[in-house]
Amino acid sequence: MEKNGTFCRVYLRTMDPERAARAAGQQNGFSLLGKQATQSALEEMRANAAAQIRREDVIRRLAQLAFGGAEDALRLALEPKVDDLAGLDLSAVAEFKVTDKGVEMKMVDRVRALECLYHLLETGDDGGAEELYRALEDAAEQMEGCWGGG
Repeated sequence: MEKNGTFCRVYLRTMDPERAARAAGQQNGFSLLGKQATQSALEEMRANAAAQIRREDVIRRLAQLAFGGAEDALRLALEPKVDDLAGLDLSAVAEFKVTDKGVEMKMVDRVRALECLYHLLETGDDGGAEELYRALEDAAEQMEGCWGGG
């Protein structure tokens, strides 16, 4: 059952069934995805994750996106041979590509983050937090492909 758990965790992070299957030491990610046991495990993990997110977490993350610095992103763009990527704060980066013409970097839309933050703080509406979390999660999944993988 541990392999199924590994598959589900990697799949939810990457949304790539083949990559998740490799991580779990399995062959066919699409067939694993079709199994009822996998679907049940995925639903349980999604429910657990949704139950853990709180309004304060969303507000904190939006504030980080809206007010965070871009110094580390600039450093990476200018010095692409940085040894310690884990030590860099790249939360302001939405997209990063290295092409034959050089480095292309797309930053997070700070105005949109501020608008969402303002709306969340102004209304005090907890219902928008889940929708906002899903939007942030979708953005993170899109970024996953930019960082070498899927």
